[in-house]
Amino acid sequence: MPGPRVVLIGVHGHGSVHLDGLLERERSGLLELRGLADRREPAPDSGAADHEFDTDAARLLEKLRPDIAVISTPIHTHLDIAEAALRVGAHLLLEKPPVTSVADHERLLTAVENAGRHCQVGFQAFGSSTVADLVARVRGGELGTIERVAMSGCWWRADEYYARSPWAGHRGLDGVTVADGVLTNPFAHGVALALRLAGNEVRSATIEPYRAYDIETDDTTCARIETDGATVTLAATLCAETESDPFVRVFGSRGVATIWYTEDRLSLDGQTDYVGDRVALIDDLIAHLDDDPAADVLRCPLRSTRSFTEVLEAIQLGPAPRAIPADHVRVGERGRVIPGIEDAVARTVATGRLFSELQDIPWATMNAEEGLA
Repeated sequence: MPGPRVVLIGVHGHGSVHLDGLLERERSGLLELRGLADRREPAPDSGAADHEFDTDAARLLEKLRPDIAVISTPIHTHLDIAEAALRVGAHLLLEKPPVTSVADHERLLTAVENAGRHCQVGFQAFGSSTVADLVARVRGGELGTIERVAMSGCWWRADEYYARSPWAGHRGLDGVTVADGVLTNPFAHGVALALRLAGNEVRSATIEPYRAYDIETDDTTCARIETDGATVTLAATLCAETESDPFVRVFGSRGVATIWYTEDRLSLDGQTDYVGDRVALIDDLIAHLDDDPAADVLRCPLRSTRSFTEVLEAIQLGPAPRAIPADHVRVGERGRVIPGIEDAVARTVATGRLFSELQDIPWATMNAEEGLA
């Protein structure tokens, strides 16, 4: 029996990763890649030459009427393309973040439910067996009462990172929300995981966004999110002198668990438990195509990402990023570093205090009242 018919919308950037995976699965007979859409043609060496291509995603979807649409385009284009795919009966694999506002999240969820289709959101970490294990341990009470969940992210990105596309480094562009911030893009997976472990609903958010680069959005941010469960503390930067693997830490009354979600590695009370495996979200979607979409059988159904969208919206509606004074930023040949930022991130994770509350970070001049959203 032939596999599902798939269309890929967005073949450049992260879309090229989807393209490689879809071509591999097509060669294995797991699916049929029917067509591709993008504003620019695929690269000559992409392997896409034998597949139908169109610069108009809606037109391609209407013509091919696939079983699955994989959407890997800029965030502000997601909603319209997803709705076009649903109109022709396609299930969705929608890259993260799914949409740019809570209102759009509700609109898309309604469209998904009315169409009776699945919508898998591309937070790849939820394909991890260690993530599933940790969620089960937390919900089963193994760690006791969850007191706080924290996320740490220390990466470095060069100048060219903010030249990768017209929307890079922006919160909005030409009146459209693009939400290219440190928590909403590179560390979005960790934010989504921390929220899933903490609670189901965001009650309030305090955001402290900063920037070392000359950009509109933030490259360094901490945040405190109050949920209907535990408090979430987030601390992340793209200006680290020393990079480290991002992690989410759960502080419970009966134990502490740490998961390095890019490595599928879980530690309980400082003792490495195991390194797990991971299922690709496209494979998870294919495996459940015949299941009831209302049952939320997917690893990352759209409904489960509402709290992330709430945080994204709070960041967008919150204070503009504050520029870090030049004497606290080291400018190199290819990019910028904030000396000591790794220690600040580590202390925020350990204590739950925001950068401004640590008191000895001279550039952290935003206070909690300013950061409320």
